[in-house]
Amino acid sequence: MSHDNGSCIQIADAIRAQGIEDLTSELYVRSVFTLLYGWLFGVGLIGNGGVLWAVAHNRRLRSARNIFLLNLIATDLLLVLTAVPVTPWYALTRDWQFGSVMCHIVPLSNSCSCFVTSWSLTAISLDKYLHIIDPTRPPVTKKQALLITILIWVVSTLINVPYLLSFKMVDGTYYVNQGEKPFCGHFCDEANWQSENSRKLYGTMVMLLQFVVPMAIITYCYSKILEKSQQGYDHSKRSVNYILIAMVVTFIGCWLPLTLVNLVKDYKSEPEFLKKQPFLWPLVAHVIAMSLVIWNPLLFFWLTRKQKRTGLSKILNTSEAVASFASRIGSSVRRLSFRQSSNSDKIRKKQSALDSEGSSYTTCSRPLLIRSSLRQTLSDESTKNDL
Repeated sequence: MSHDNGSCIQIADAIRAQGIEDLTSELYVRSVFTLLYGWLFGVGLIGNGGVLWAVAHNRRLRSARNIFLLNLIATDLLLVLTAVPVTPWYALTRDWQFGSVMCHIVPLSNSCSCFVTSWSLTAISLDKYLHIIDPTRPPVTKKQALLITILIWVVSTLINVPYLLSFKMVDGTYYVNQGEKPFCGHFCDEANWQSENSRKLYGTMVMLLQFVVPMAIITYCYSKILEKSQQGYDHSKRSVNYILIAMVVTFIGCWLPLTLVNLVKDYKSEPEFLKKQPFLWPLVAHVIAMSLVIWNPLLFFWLTRKQKRTGLSKILNTSEAVASFASRIGSSVRRLSFRQSSNSDKIRKKQSALDSEGSSYTTCSRPLLIRSSLRQTLSDESTKNDL
C-alpha cells in the first residue's frame, strides 16, 4: 500500500477532518510516551530477569510456593518482550509493521498474561487460606504447584483462542467502501468477529473471568486470613499478608483501566473524553497496565525481606538455634581433633553429619522470593500461619 497522499488518506488527516485534536501527534507527547515505555522495558527486563537469574542460581528459591510467584514474573517478561515495545510504536505511527504473526501474538500475550496473573494470585490466596483453616494440611508440593501452573496456562490460552482468532492484519481498504480512497498503512484489528453481539458477549465473559471471579475468591480468602491473623499473629506476620494483598491491589489498579477501555469499546459506549482522544487515553491505560512489570519485582523483594526477617527472628527465639550454634562449635572442635586422632574414618563421618545438621539452619544471603527452607524450624508456629 502506497503512503502517497494522492493514493491514500493519512490517519492523522482523517482524525483532523473529524474535528479531533489528536495530542499523540504532538512531538512532546510522543517523546513522553517513548521515555515511559523505554523505562518500562529496561527496568522490567532487568528486574524480572534478575529474579529468574537468582532462582536459576539458587536451589533454595525453587520451592513449590515460588512456582506460583514465578508465574507472575514469566508473564511480566512476556509483556516486556512483546506488548511494551510493539504497542506504543503501533499507536503512535498508526501503521502495523510487525507482520501477520505478531498481529496474533501481541494481543494474545496481553490478554493471556492478565488471566495467568489473576489466577496465579488466586492460587496463592487459596493455598494460604486452606492452610489457615486446616493447619495439619500438608503443604503444596512442587509437583502439585507445577500441575496447577500448567492448568492455569492451558485454560488461559484456551479462553483467549477466540480473541486470538479475531485479529487480522488488514490494509486501509478494510475501513472504507469499495471505490473510496483507502487509509495509508497496514493495521492489526479485530476483523474476524461474526457479529457485534459475539464480540460483546466475549468481552463480558473476559471481564468476569479476568477480574470478577478471581477477585471475589481472593477477597474472601484474604478476609478470612486477616480475620484469623488477629488471633495470635505478630506484626511481622501481618505485614507479609498485607504485602500479598498489595500485590492483588496493584494488579487490579494496573489492569482495570485498560480492561474498562476495551469493554466500553466493545459496547460502543465510549465516554466523551475517550471519543475526543481516541489514541491518547487507551495508550495511557496501556502504560498503567504495563507498569505491573515493575511493581511485581519490587513487591517480591519487599515481601522476601519481611519473610527473611520473620524467619530469622523465630530462629533466634527457638532452642533449635542453640542446637545449631552448638553443632557448629562442636564441628570446629572436631576439625581440630581430626588432625590428632588416629580414628580418622569415624570422625570424618561424624563431621559430615554435624555439618549437614548445621547447614539446615542457614539462610540464603539474597532471597528474592518466598523461601520454604525454614518450615521445619518454624513448625511450632505452623498452626498459626503459613508464610
